[in-house]
Amino acid sequence: MNGPIKIAVLLPSLNVGGAERLVIEELAWLKNDPQFSFAVHLVFEKGLMFETLRSLGLPFFVWDAPHKSVRMLGQYAAIIRHIRANKYHILHSHLLDGIGPLVGKLAGVRVLATAHSDKQYSAVERVVLALSDLVLACGQRVSENVGRFIPPGKIARLDNAIRMPEKRDLRRADIVRKFGIRPGSRILLTLGRLTRQKGIDVLLRAFSEVAHSVPDAFLLIGGDGEERATLERMARSSHCGDRIRFAGMIRDVHEVLAVCDLYVNSSRCEGLPMTLLEAMSHGVPIIATRVGCNHEVIHDGETGILVPPDDPKRLSEAIVRMLRDDLFRKKVGGGAHDLFCRRYTIDQHCTKLKEFYLRVFSRSSN
Repeated sequence: MNGPIKIAVLLPSLNVGGAERLVIEELAWLKNDPQFSFAVHLVFEKGLMFETLRSLGLPFFVWDAPHKSVRMLGQYAAIIRHIRANKYHILHSHLLDGIGPLVGKLAGVRVLATAHSDKQYSAVERVVLALSDLVLACGQRVSENVGRFIPPGKIARLDNAIRMPEKRDLRRADIVRKFGIRPGSRILLTLGRLTRQKGIDVLLRAFSEVAHSVPDAFLLIGGDGEERATLERMARSSHCGDRIRFAGMIRDVHEVLAVCDLYVNSSRCEGLPMTLLEAMSHGVPIIATRVGCNHEVIHDGETGILVPPDDPKRLSEAIVRMLRDDLFRKKVGGGAHDLFCRRYTIDQHCTKLKEFYLRVFSRSSN
């Protein structure tokens, strides 16, 4: 074949989320590889991370399909015609398990789909995802999940990954002031969409107990979502509402990770959270729920602490233990950083992703 392998990356939008950030990381790393030529297709709106995509200088298409309308099908038909006319070789689908692989097959190209979550797949999603030539699971638990309805030969594991953060001269006092945190506080940080899945309500109940035992504890919540107003009311009605801050979307997460004392993941359901990898990359000690692929990076007592989901008592006990034991906190933070460097950097991830692209392409050539 003359020229690079043409890959259409298809996803709903570039709203802030772990899967969207992974797509950006992959494209930033691979965009200059002469073996490949990428174009990004956003089915719905641009999303808050769109400018980051634009800065990469890659071709992009925003299809502005209407949500929850039959007219959406017309835009999918237009995407299929575009892929055919422009002679793409591979479609890489993200977050469109019930339609993305079908779009690729109707366009006559090979399909690679990334499974980002350990969720319960609908009957339609199972049928459509199984059309893929290769499904990439973001961790072992996700691989086992999709393996219930996809043959083993069509599944490969590709752990999430991020770039190693740059070393920066950050003054804790400046960041504390920027986010309205009490000086001298021990900062607990959580990041993510404010939805029921993320269990922020559980964290707020746990923090109410933590506040009694650790008077200088302060909870910083980064993110936005449908439950924000409810969660803010819940925080205000607690006895420690003045020690909880909702910061909205935090664009520079590495800034706050560089100064926080503890990262907390309280999710009810996960894949392999990018936020855990980001915390690990800074050597921040972590407490996480035992869901999805969390246990693959949080080895209890070695790289953090695992607690059951929906259990504010166990979560509060783990937080208090971590904040009171400086040596243990330092030990697990260092262990998490070492594990990140060994397994979860974007260069290792993209080396494997290139191999998967070439494998899928070679099948289309034979």
